[in-house]
Amino acid sequence: MTVSMDAQLAKIQSRLEAKTANKNKHELENRNIGDNTVTKSHSLSRAYYRFSIGEKRVMEALISRLHPMRSDNELQDIEITAVDYAKAYSLDSSNSYSELSRAVDGLTTKVIQSTRGKYLIKNPLMIEAIYKEHEGRVVCTINPRIVPHLIGLREQFSSYPLIKAVNFKSSYTWRMYEILVSWAQPKADTGGVFCGWFTVSVDELRKMLGVPDSYKHGIFNKRVLEHVTNELSQKSNITLKLEPKKTSRKITSYKITFMENEQHKLPL
Repeated sequence: MTVSMDAQLAKIQSRLEAKTANKNKHELENRNIGDNTVTKSHSLSRAYYRFSIGEKRVMEALISRLHPMRSDNELQDIEITAVDYAKAYSLDSSNSYSELSRAVDGLTTKVIQSTRGKYLIKNPLMIEAIYKEHEGRVVCTINPRIVPHLIGLREQFSSYPLIKAVNFKSSYTWRMYEILVSWAQPKADTGGVFCGWFTVSVDELRKMLGVPDSYKHGIFNKRVLEHVTNELSQKSNITLKLEPKKTSRKITSYKITFMENEQHKLPL
Protein backbone atom coordinates (compact mmCIF):
# COMPACT_ATOMS: atom_id res chain seq x y z
CA MET A 1 0.00 0.00 0.00
CA THR A 2 1.29 3.42 -0.87
CA VAL A 3 1.68 5.63 2.14
CA SER A 4 -0.08 8.95 1.65
CA MET A 5 1.91 12.16 1.47
CA ASP A 6 0.18 13.44 4.63
CA ALA A 7 1.22 10.33 6.56
CA GLN A 8 4.80 10.57 5.33
CA LEU A 9 5.00 14.24 6.25
CA ALA A 10 3.53 13.51 9.66
CA LYS A 11 6.22 10.87 10.30
CA ILE A 12 8.97 13.22 9.17
CA GLN A 13 7.60 16.02 11.33
CA SER A 14 7.38 13.71 14.32
CA ARG A 15 11.00 12.60 13.89
CA LEU A 16 12.19 16.19 13.59
CA GLU A 17 10.28 17.29 16.69
CA ALA A 18 11.70 14.39 18.68
CA LYS A 19 15.21 15.20 17.49
CA THR A 20 15.08 18.88 18.35
CA ALA A 21 12.94 18.73 21.49
CA ASN A 22 14.53 20.46 24.46
CA LYS A 23 14.56 17.59 26.93
CA ASN A 24 16.50 19.78 29.31
CA LYS A 25 13.51 22.11 29.60
CA HIS A 26 11.34 19.37 31.05
CA GLU A 27 14.14 18.11 33.28
CA LEU A 28 14.66 21.57 34.73
CA GLU A 29 10.94 22.14 35.23
CA ASN A 30 10.65 18.91 37.23
CA ARG A 31 13.78 19.53 39.28
CA ASN A 32 13.91 21.43 42.57
CA ILE A 33 14.96 24.99 41.73
CA GLY A 34 17.59 24.86 44.44
CA ASP A 35 19.39 22.10 42.52
CA ASN A 36 19.76 24.24 39.39
CA THR A 37 22.74 26.23 38.16
CA VAL A 38 22.64 29.91 37.23
CA THR A 39 24.64 30.88 34.12
CA LYS A 40 24.97 34.32 32.60
CA SER A 41 27.40 36.46 30.65
CA HIS A 42 29.99 38.49 32.55
CA SER A 43 28.43 41.68 31.23
CA LEU A 44 25.06 40.75 32.75
CA SER A 45 26.70 39.72 36.03
CA ARG A 46 28.40 43.13 36.16
CA ALA A 47 25.45 45.17 34.92
CA TYR A 48 23.84 47.95 36.95
CA TYR A 49 20.59 47.28 38.78
CA ARG A 50 19.00 47.24 42.21
CA PHE A 51 16.44 44.55 42.98
CA SER A 52 14.92 43.58 46.30
CA ILE A 53 15.89 40.20 47.70
CA GLY A 54 12.54 38.76 46.56
CA GLU A 55 13.01 40.10 43.02
CA LYS A 56 16.56 38.73 42.96
CA ARG A 57 15.34 35.31 44.06
CA VAL A 58 12.76 35.16 41.30
CA MET A 59 15.19 36.45 38.67
CA GLU A 60 17.78 33.78 39.44
CA ALA A 61 15.16 31.04 39.73
CA LEU A 62 13.88 31.90 36.25
CA ILE A 63 17.39 32.04 34.78
CA SER A 64 18.26 28.71 36.37
CA ARG A 65 15.54 27.07 34.28
CA LEU A 66 17.31 27.92 31.04
CA HIS A 67 20.02 25.65 29.70
CA PRO A 68 22.92 27.95 28.71
CA MET A 69 24.37 25.73 25.98
CA ARG A 70 21.15 25.28 24.00
CA SER A 71 19.33 27.69 21.74
CA ASP A 72 15.95 25.96 21.57
CA ASN A 73 14.56 26.87 24.97
CA GLU A 74 10.92 27.86 24.91
CA LEU A 75 11.69 31.27 26.29
CA GLN A 76 8.11 32.49 26.15
CA ASP A 77 7.00 30.16 28.92
CA ILE A 78 9.32 30.19 31.91
CA GLU A 79 7.13 29.13 34.76
CA ILE A 80 7.69 29.29 38.48
CA THR A 81 5.24 27.97 41.05
CA ALA A 82 4.70 29.21 44.57
CA VAL A 83 5.48 25.72 45.86
CA ASP A 84 8.83 25.62 44.02
CA TYR A 85 9.65 29.15 45.14
CA ALA A 86 8.92 28.40 48.80
CA LYS A 87 10.85 25.13 48.73
CA ALA A 88 13.93 26.62 47.07
CA TYR A 89 14.23 29.49 49.53
CA SER A 90 12.79 27.84 52.67
CA LEU A 91 9.87 30.26 52.86
CA ASP A 92 6.45 29.98 54.49
CA SER A 93 4.33 28.19 51.89
CA SER A 94 1.13 29.93 53.05
CA ASN A 95 2.44 33.29 51.83
CA SER A 96 4.60 32.08 48.98
CA TYR A 97 2.27 33.04 46.11
CA SER A 98 1.82 36.60 47.39
CA GLU A 99 5.60 36.97 47.81
CA LEU A 100 6.21 35.47 44.37
CA SER A 101 3.66 37.68 42.60
CA ARG A 102 4.89 40.79 44.43
CA ALA A 103 8.46 40.07 43.32
CA VAL A 104 7.32 39.49 39.73
CA ASP A 105 5.45 42.80 39.87
CA GLY A 106 8.72 44.50 40.70
CA LEU A 107 10.64 42.73 37.95
CA THR A 108 8.19 43.90 35.30
CA THR A 109 8.88 47.55 36.13
CA LYS A 110 12.65 47.67 36.67
CA VAL A 111 15.50 47.87 34.19
CA ILE A 112 19.01 46.50 33.90
CA GLN A 113 21.61 49.02 32.77
CA SER A 114 24.84 48.26 30.94
CA THR A 115 27.32 50.13 28.79
CA ARG A 116 28.30 49.65 25.17
CA GLY A 117 31.30 51.83 24.46
CA LYS A 118 30.23 55.36 25.38
CA TYR A 119 26.53 54.48 25.36
CA LEU A 120 24.31 53.58 28.30
CA ILE A 121 21.85 50.77 27.54
CA LYS A 122 18.68 50.12 29.54
CA ASN A 123 16.59 46.96 29.23
CA PRO A 124 13.82 45.42 31.33
CA LEU A 125 14.47 41.84 32.38
CA MET A 126 10.93 40.75 31.51
CA ILE A 127 8.39 41.87 28.95
CA GLU A 128 5.36 39.94 30.21
CA ALA A 129 4.06 38.10 33.23
CA ILE A 130 0.94 35.91 33.33
CA TYR A 131 -0.46 35.45 36.82
CA LYS A 132 -2.31 32.17 37.46
CA GLU A 133 -3.31 32.85 41.03
CA HIS A 134 -5.74 29.94 41.41
CA GLU A 135 -3.02 27.58 40.17
CA GLY A 136 -0.34 29.16 42.34
CA ARG A 137 2.01 29.91 39.48
CA VAL A 138 3.37 32.73 37.33
CA VAL A 139 4.60 32.47 33.72
CA CYS A 140 7.27 35.01 32.82
CA THR A 141 8.66 36.12 29.47
CA ILE A 142 12.33 37.13 29.36
CA ASN A 143 13.18 40.18 27.25
CA PRO A 144 14.70 38.94 23.94
CA ARG A 145 17.46 41.53 24.37
CA ILE A 146 18.53 39.79 27.59
CA VAL A 147 18.28 36.23 26.24
CA PRO A 148 21.69 36.27 24.43
CA HIS A 149 23.29 36.81 27.86
CA LEU A 150 21.69 33.60 29.15
CA ILE A 151 21.88 30.94 26.42
CA GLY A 152 24.18 29.91 23.60
CA LEU A 153 27.16 31.14 25.63
CA ARG A 154 30.62 30.00 24.55
CA GLU A 155 32.92 32.52 26.26
CA GLN A 156 32.90 35.37 28.79
CA PHE A 157 30.33 33.75 31.08
CA SER A 158 30.21 32.25 34.54
CA SER A 159 28.02 29.82 36.49
CA TYR A 160 27.23 29.02 40.09
CA PRO A 161 24.95 26.53 41.88
CA LEU A 162 21.81 28.36 43.00
CA ILE A 163 22.04 26.61 46.37
CA LYS A 164 25.15 28.69 47.10
CA ALA A 165 23.02 31.83 47.25
CA VAL A 166 19.60 30.74 48.54
CA ASN A 167 20.39 31.72 52.14
CA PHE A 168 21.41 35.30 51.39
CA LYS A 169 19.13 37.80 53.10
CA SER A 170 20.48 40.83 51.28
CA SER A 171 20.37 41.45 47.55
CA TYR A 172 23.63 43.41 47.95
CA THR A 173 25.32 40.21 49.09
CA TRP A 174 23.86 38.25 46.19
CA ARG A 175 24.99 40.88 43.71
CA MET A 176 28.50 40.93 45.17
CA TYR A 177 28.62 37.13 45.09
CA GLU A 178 27.83 36.90 41.38
CA ILE A 179 30.28 39.73 40.65
CA LEU A 180 32.94 37.69 42.46
CA VAL A 181 31.94 34.60 40.46
CA SER A 182 32.44 36.55 37.24
CA TRP A 183 36.00 37.45 38.33
CA ALA A 184 36.95 34.07 39.81
CA GLN A 185 40.10 32.41 38.47
CA PRO A 186 39.65 29.07 36.66
CA LYS A 187 39.62 26.31 39.26
CA ALA A 188 41.94 24.31 37.01
CA ASP A 189 44.57 26.95 37.80
CA THR A 190 43.83 27.29 41.54
CA GLY A 191 43.74 23.65 42.63
CA GLY A 192 39.95 23.74 42.80
CA VAL A 193 39.78 26.76 45.11
CA PHE A 194 37.20 29.49 44.47
CA CYS A 195 39.22 32.71 44.55
CA GLY A 196 40.15 35.78 42.55
CA TRP A 197 41.01 39.46 42.54
CA PHE A 198 40.21 42.62 40.61
CA THR A 199 40.22 46.39 40.96
CA VAL A 200 37.08 48.43 40.53
CA SER A 201 36.27 52.11 40.92
CA VAL A 202 33.96 53.12 43.74
CA ASP A 203 31.44 54.55 41.27
CA GLU A 204 31.39 51.32 39.24
CA LEU A 205 30.99 49.16 42.34
CA ARG A 206 28.11 51.29 43.61
CA LYS A 207 26.36 51.02 40.25
CA MET A 208 26.81 47.24 40.05
CA LEU A 209 25.44 46.79 43.56
CA GLY A 210 22.60 49.23 42.91
CA VAL A 211 23.45 51.48 45.86
CA PRO A 212 21.26 54.62 46.12
CA ASP A 213 22.93 57.96 45.49
CA SER A 214 21.74 59.04 48.95
CA TYR A 215 24.19 56.58 50.57
CA LYS A 216 27.26 58.66 51.30
CA HIS A 217 30.58 56.93 51.89
CA GLY A 218 30.04 56.20 55.60
CA ILE A 219 26.61 54.65 55.03
CA PHE A 220 27.83 52.79 51.94
CA ASN A 221 30.69 51.32 53.95
CA LYS A 222 28.57 50.37 56.98
CA ARG A 223 25.26 49.24 55.46
CA VAL A 224 26.61 47.69 52.29
CA LEU A 225 30.30 46.74 52.28
CA GLU A 226 30.55 45.62 55.92
CA HIS A 227 27.24 43.78 55.74
CA VAL A 228 28.18 42.04 52.48
CA THR A 229 31.57 41.02 53.87
CA ASN A 230 29.99 39.53 57.00
CA GLU A 231 27.19 37.71 55.19
CA LEU A 232 29.53 36.21 52.59
CA SER A 233 31.67 34.90 55.44
CA GLN A 234 28.74 33.52 57.43
CA LYS A 235 26.58 32.13 54.61
CA SER A 236 29.15 31.13 51.96
CA ASN A 237 32.38 30.88 53.94
CA ILE A 238 34.01 33.37 51.59
CA THR A 239 36.64 35.77 52.88
CA LEU A 240 36.28 39.12 51.12
CA LYS A 241 38.88 41.86 51.43
CA LEU A 242 38.43 45.37 50.06
CA GLU A 243 41.60 47.46 49.99
CA PRO A 244 40.75 51.14 49.40
CA LYS A 245 42.84 53.13 46.94
CA LYS A 246 42.90 56.91 47.26
CA THR A 247 43.31 59.76 44.83
CA SER A 248 44.43 62.68 46.94
CA ARG A 249 42.37 62.10 50.09
CA LYS A 250 39.35 60.50 48.47
CA ILE A 251 38.78 56.76 48.10
CA THR A 252 38.26 56.27 44.39
CA SER A 253 38.67 52.51 43.93
CA TYR A 254 39.01 49.18 45.70
CA LYS A 255 41.33 46.28 45.15
CA ILE A 256 39.09 43.31 45.88
CA THR A 257 40.42 39.85 46.75
CA PHE A 258 38.32 36.86 47.75
CA MET A 259 38.69 33.20 48.62
CA GLU A 260 36.40 30.43 49.81
CA ASN A 261 37.70 28.58 52.83
CA GLU A 262 37.74 25.02 51.49
CA GLN A 263 38.95 23.62 54.82
CA HIS A 264 35.88 24.71 56.77
CA LYS A 265 33.03 24.67 54.28
CA LEU A 266 29.67 25.32 55.84
CA PRO A 267 27.08 22.57 55.37
CA LEU A 268 24.61 23.34 52.58
